[in-house]
Amino acid sequence: MLRRLAACAVCVVFLGAVPTGSLYVTTLPAGADIWVDGTYVGRSPVFADALPAGRHTIGLARAGWASQHVEVTVVASETTLSVLRLEPDAAGAPPAGGTLAIHGLEVSAAFIDGVPLRRAKDGTYPAPAGRHDLMVRTPRGRFERTVTVWPQTRTDVMIQEQTAPARPVVVAPADDYLPHGAIAIVGDKIVIRAAGHEAIARVGSTTYRLDGRNVDFSSSPTLIGQRLYLPIDLLTALTGARR
Repeated sequence: MLRRLAACAVCVVFLGAVPTGSLYVTTLPAGADIWVDGTYVGRSPVFADALPAGRHTIGLARAGWASQHVEVTVVASETTLSVLRLEPDAAGAPPAGGTLAIHGLEVSAAFIDGVPLRRAKDGTYPAPAGRHDLMVRTPRGRFERTVTVWPQTRTDVMIQEQTAPARPVVVAPADDYLPHGAIAIVGDKIVIRAAGHEAIARVGSTTYRLDGRNVDFSSSPTLIGQRLYLPIDLLTALTGARR
């Protein structure tokens, strides 16, 4: 009898299992406090798992931005994506500016609405939030684009000549490919020595000095936080043994 009761109890638990899914929440700008069904889960972007399938309420708040509550549906065994755009708090101070990162060609000068931009140490350009006319001067001519700068957010802009489609430029974290100590950064100059190779680059320039010759990789070195991102073709060349 006891064995039958134990087996029955197991059956009840199994049959009563709740189907669950997951929820990935990101916001523009990032860094908003997120609640799911009234429970705080962290700052965006966040990934919440083991949520019962069905309707859930996302709450979000960030200083200087209006609080929101949004209904979402979680599907069993799937990840639901929720991308939420914050709106400035009408009663608060105007949101701060963001930054522009310009890729594709070496930049001689950049202007927002006719006002020159000053390049920061990390190679980006601080800019006021909003919709703007961007003008970029490069050794290959002048380029004009309309861009949106989000507060406290980096906007990446591609500046390329209108030619035949080129192979996409792929960048990757350098420390995922190169050994510790292979990279030295002094100001905007970057020196990399690995596997018998030497590469010299500068933030904002797409031309690299690789093993004594100039090579254009169509993407300049980029610092995001404390990590250095380089073209994957360059990283592949640096990790191959020199002949």
